[in-house]
Amino acid sequence: MAKLSDLIPTLAQVLPMPEQTVAMYARHLREAKLISSGGRGPGAAQMTATDCARLLIAVMAADQVKNAASAIEAYWPLEMEDIQTKLGLPIDQREDWGDLPEAILDIMMPDGNEEQSFGEAVASLIDGVRLGTLTHAMAEMRDAFLRVEIERRFLTGKITFQNDTAGMGYPQIALLAQFELPEGPERERREQEDFSVGGDAMITFAVGYRTINALGALIRT
Repeated sequence: MAKLSDLIPTLAQVLPMPEQTVAMYARHLREAKLISSGGRGPGAAQMTATDCARLLIAVMAADQVKNAASAIEAYWPLEMEDIQTKLGLPIDQREDWGDLPEAILDIMMPDGNEEQSFGEAVASLIDGVRLGTLTHAMAEMRDAFLRVEIERRFLTGKITFQNDTAGMGYPQIALLAQFELPEGPERERREQEDFSVGGDAMITFAVGYRTINALGALIRT
């Protein structure tokens, strides 16, 4: 299994981002005990899907390296507000949606449970590559596409699968999962905030299957 010294250059290469910068994110997470740590060399801790997901989310969500730990605290527990697939829609609304392999829905909703947090869902995708289930599911679909997205301004997460299994000539949405803050004062404040606050800039960071696949393949070895 991979060590942190393997995870850092792998993530840096696939994003891409300077390896030194990714190492700084990792150091802050390690100091906050949010990533596995142990000895050095052969005795160093082995990375898990959760470790990979935490480092990835920290890079995506923190506006500064020093905020890596607080970014995990904010984004990891985002609740699955909604998850849509073709089969969950009325028949007259299914035409523009693609088919989804059941294995992907099992990854996103283990045992049919919609309570997976954003962080847990990202870790499940990475683990799906490690186990081969996500890899095989993606291979079944024509022009398969995966997007994992964080929107910093509104503190939300989104996971989207698309494919052209129907042969339409363009990828159709097959799954859309949206993650929001839990009900409470912070969510109410953000929902009531005037859209113009902070200007027109939308700070979105998204990665695709290439990144998820690289992390899952790393911990599979």
